[in-house]
Amino acid sequence: MSITSEELNYLIWRYCQEAGHEVSALALQEETRVLEFDEKYKNTVPLGTLVNLVQKGILYSESELLVKYNGEVAPIDETHYKEDFNLVQALQIDKEKYPDLVSNGKFILEHDSEYVKSQAGSICSNTETTANENADKSKHENNIESDKILMESSKNENINKADNFIKTLKEVQELDVISLSSWNPVESAMLAYGDNNSVAKLIKYAVDKDTSEWRVENTYELRHPSALAVSSTSTSNKISALAWSPNGESIITGVQNGELRIWSKDGRLQNVLNFHRSAIVTVKWNTLGNYFISSDVDNVTILWNSQTGTAMQHLDLKESSSSSHSLGVDLEWVDDSRFVIPGLDNTIVVFHAFEKKPLGKLQGHQSAISVLEMNKKSRLLLSASDDHTLRVWLGGSSNSSNCFYGHSQSIVSGSWIDEKYIISSSMDGSTRIWSRKNNALVGLSIADDIPIFAGQLSHDKTKYAVGFMDGQIIIYDIKSAINTLNKNLESRDEMNRNNNSNLGPIAIPIYGNYQCRKEGKCIFDISWNIESNAISVAYSSSNGIIIAL
Repeated sequence: MSITSEELNYLIWRYCQEAGHEVSALALQEETRVLEFDEKYKNTVPLGTLVNLVQKGILYSESELLVKYNGEVAPIDETHYKEDFNLVQALQIDKEKYPDLVSNGKFILEHDSEYVKSQAGSICSNTETTANENADKSKHENNIESDKILMESSKNENINKADNFIKTLKEVQELDVISLSSWNPVESAMLAYGDNNSVAKLIKYAVDKDTSEWRVENTYELRHPSALAVSSTSTSNKISALAWSPNGESIITGVQNGELRIWSKDGRLQNVLNFHRSAIVTVKWNTLGNYFISSDVDNVTILWNSQTGTAMQHLDLKESSSSSHSLGVDLEWVDDSRFVIPGLDNTIVVFHAFEKKPLGKLQGHQSAISVLEMNKKSRLLLSASDDHTLRVWLGGSSNSSNCFYGHSQSIVSGSWIDEKYIISSSMDGSTRIWSRKNNALVGLSIADDIPIFAGQLSHDKTKYAVGFMDGQIIIYDIKSAINTLNKNLESRDEMNRNNNSNLGPIAIPIYGNYQCRKEGKCIFDISWNIESNAISVAYSSSNGIIIAL
């Protein structure tokens, strides 16, 4: 019982046609004998045959765990029965039985580097760059040196894949139906989350180090009144913002009617702030914890004294705007007294806590601002926009020092990995790593073009979690990616000096993934705990979960 390569090509060709991938089907048609097979088998091979065979293969792999080779039923494994057996686990079982062979020396394929180079080139061709980079790209010719580097990179990448298999992540706690969540910045097992009924909860967990079991130790309810704002079109006054103070002793909750409340970490109400008149979008503390800023959907930003609850500045950009569209959904502190907010005409406006007039404007984006993040060490500001670009701003200049093109949809997340690299994810389904020094894309992962709705970099900067529209969660291994990039840095610099800068981006390695068991559950929010060993996840219409790594 076997299948030939020609028969497999035919099934793949049929799958491409059935899925609407006409260009891929045409390419396969030109290079194989699928048309001959189609004349023979088109009336006997049903729709979905390839998928059906793969699913049966997965089922067969699982059956090998249930029945021994001699026909005896294997002992019951409760842990295995609780899991959803999927393609990843089937591959892992097969890999354990038949490890990959790594080619060395003269047995390595001569044209492996050509394949890697073509893949890298095809990825780069879809990535917009600056005018200078486009000029360099048009002059670029692949030479022997790039072949050697790409071949070595390919070998290392294959070895890494053999050693590090993708983990299947498991949930350790099920939460209520939640809209967002946030972990305490000091206590790694204390979580705050908000629901759709004007209530936030603080939960302190106890984690057994031996069994890794999570259990609830204390729960505190943080209640807002259920009254809606006059202009609200919502049917509930749900929690729309959560922000812990830097010392983890207080937390701010914001709701859709514009009310803000400050609570202690044991659930005691400390203050009520009522200047906003529409849904709270974002709240950010400064590092000292003496001030915080908040914004709402009407583009009103307020600077608060956290000790007294006094509104120090009221920045209303709604009256000056010609339309009611959102200017942006993020805020950021430059230092403990200066902050930046989205401004009119897609600008970023810099303010001082004790001055009403802005200190300056940063111009360059063409649409609403979605991300603002300050690198405290390098003193550089990162911004992302619905114009599908990311920009880096240097203090003292109103023009961006870097502009990264490549995403084709709105950017939902952007973060500094370190002073050299930036990571971003977008609704186009891609996650990308950018080099500030080279102003270029250096890492890429695209997951079947499924939109990404949430992305979050871990506090230790070693992992990056993204949540998809289909409920899937992928955690990328950023530490391994950066190690690979740093190893290749010298080679990249050498190629740049030779006007040979088109060395393609690496594939971002995956640490693990999690698939929601229920259909139609897109992810709204992801949050890491301070120790970077657990994430909380909010779904659109089902209970939230905690996943421990």
